[in-house]
Amino acid sequence: MARGQQKIQSQQKAQQRADQAKKQAGHNLSEQKKAAAKALVHICSVCKVKVFISFRAV
Repeated sequence: MARGQQKIQSQQKAQQRADQAKKQAGHNLSEQKKAAAKALVHICSVCKVKVFISFRAV
């Protein structure tokens, strides 16, 4: 088992790996919802009205 300085270094290294994994994981849920809402808006070229596109199955 690691002792003293080795233990501290391994903990710091593990923390850095965990932080990197979080950053690579991508957006959180609220950011994903904002991006999805933005992607589903179309602006009419004739009347400049925002048209919300819905893909709901009826």
